[in-house]
Amino acid sequence: MTLRPLHYAGLALLCLVGILAVAQYQRATLELTETQIIETYAARYLDTHPEAKRTDCRARPTAAKATRMVVICGPEPFDAARHYEYHVGPLGGLVTQHGPADWATKSPVAPRDVT
Repeated sequence: MTLRPLHYAGLALLCLVGILAVAQYQRATLELTETQIIETYAARYLDTHPEAKRTDCRARPTAAKATRMVVICGPEPFDAARHYEYHVGPLGGLVTQHGPADWATKSPVAPRDVT
């Protein structure tokens, strides 16, 4: 089977669409700041715990490729009943959430009272 010019044009168009998709993904990743991500998940935590303070939340970067950062919210000293972790993807979406029901089987990323 020989490739005709139409096949080459289709392949070139497919490559162009792939390049544009990658460029759009990277642009969207760069436009979303860490501060915006932290504020989003801090607001989510404050909705869950009205007596909480915005300063109860902070973030840590991660080495995992699918996770951009972990937003950690909870009072000081560490209180397993009010400690939440939001594992956030590259575009700011929630990958996974850990909360009070999870601490029996999981370890928190960074409780504040650990030295």
